[in-house]
Amino acid sequence: MRNAMRTTVTILTLLLLTSISGRLLACSCIGQRTVQEEVKQADAVVVGTILSKQIVTLTDSTILKMFPIDTTMRNLPMSKMTIARYDLLIQDIYKGKITNDTLAIYTGLGGGDCGIRFEIGKKYIVYGENDTYFGQVNNDFKFPKAKNTYWTYNCFRTTSYFQDEIIEIEKYAKRKHIDKEEVIFADPDGSPTFKDGGDIELKKFITKNLRYPKTGECVTGKVYVGFTVDTLGNVKDIEIKRGITSSTDEEAIRVVKMLTFIPGTRFGRPIETKMVLPISFTIEYKDDK
Repeated sequence: MRNAMRTTVTILTLLLLTSISGRLLACSCIGQRTVQEEVKQADAVVVGTILSKQIVTLTDSTILKMFPIDTTMRNLPMSKMTIARYDLLIQDIYKGKITNDTLAIYTGLGGGDCGIRFEIGKKYIVYGENDTYFGQVNNDFKFPKAKNTYWTYNCFRTTSYFQDEIIEIEKYAKRKHIDKEEVIFADPDGSPTFKDGGDIELKKFITKNLRYPKTGECVTGKVYVGFTVDTLGNVKDIEIKRGITSSTDEEAIRVVKMLTFIPGTRFGRPIETKMVLPISFTIEYKDDK
């Protein structure tokens, strides 16, 4: 009798979890808010570049309470939810209590969970909120709360960067520049371009001139270098936004100092423009034969 009851409880629990899992995969947005409505409703409105992505797995808190010792139940696929965390390097803040130049942006993986598939290195306009439940269906998968951390999904107006959206945002939100000493545009009408051939030649130039540090360290990855392109196309105010080691960071700065750009423009006139450039360090293995 006891075994039969245990089996019944397990079956009912599985049916419940299957139902929850199915609802979490259903994504529907009833219309999209206007820019004015979104700016008013959102906890944060920012412009920035995606630096990195991390996969995060959450466990249903109800299951943790119901089965504190039963690892079998806790490890079932239907007891878990996989989401993505992206690090966003901020270029402009229009709304939000933000105290860092990098935000953690959580979202689903895309598709049925309403998540947004951000591309690393690409610039976005992000509308986020700081108090939600994933999928807004099941209260057991709670949003990881922390400072400078927000949630977004495709029912918001979060989108790849484009000027028309910014023009609308500026009607309803006051821009807060990270650099308080002077106004430097992060959203020019025309972005700076490498003077000797644009993006393709820029990559070739970096590859040709970058030297892997001879420190004995086997390090790989990307160094994100922030800098300002002035009205003459020269680089200034260079800083490491995200580095690897002191030697790779110094080498990345050395190469950036060699760059010259055609300056960005606004209303047809050259302006100072902030940029972030990822520089990759890889180890090349050579055959001694």
